Amino acid sequence: MLQVTQKRRYALVGTGNRGTTMWGHDLLAGWSDYVELVGICDLNLMRAERARGMIGSNAPLYADFDLMMSELKPDLVIVCTPDDTHDDIIVKALEAGADVISEKPMTTTRDKIARIREAEARTGRRVDVSFNYRFAPTSSRIKELIEEGAIGDVTSVDFHWYLDNSHGADYFRRWHAFTARSGSLFVHKATHHSTFSTGIWIPIRWK
Repeated sequence: MLQVTQKRRYALVGTGNRGTTMWGHDLLAGWSDYVELVGICDLNLMRAERARGMIGSNAPLYADFDLMMSELKPDLVIVCTPDDTHDDIIVKALEAGADVISEKPMTTTRDKIARIREAEARTGRRVDVSFNYRFAPTSSRIKELIEEGAIGDVTSVDFHWYLDNSHGADYFRRWHAFTARSGSLFVHKATHHSTFSTGIWIPIRWK
């Protein structure tokens, strides 16, 4: 069994559904022996306070990211904000000495990607991008079957993705619908497709 000598101290930035559930409540419920939530940051402190209660934490709340980083000095920053804000937060976190896990997509433009990669190389810190479908049971099982040769050599893949009128329509009701915020739905949503078709075979890294 893995022996943990020191928990990784992480700060959560962005308290929407993904930040509050997967990177808040669920992460602590399953991995509290390994990580400690030391700070929660959101421009909307009322939402942050509500999220903190749902997470089940007593971590301090911040509306100012720079202040949080200077006061808490976390080992890790988890970014769950709108896509167009990722690069500013990631670069600041790296420069403050923290590693970063960012929700997908890492950012929205090539220039922003280059900026993040330069900061990662310059600071020696690490950026990982979260693609939840890499670890979905169906995806993992498909990978296992193909590697076992259960269906022979794969020579062609035809992949389709369908969304219902509830979940799919959400992307046209929120900030995701605006290219300036999400880089377009091709960037925000179709990253799942490339991850499913290629990312389950290789690690998702930007170097």
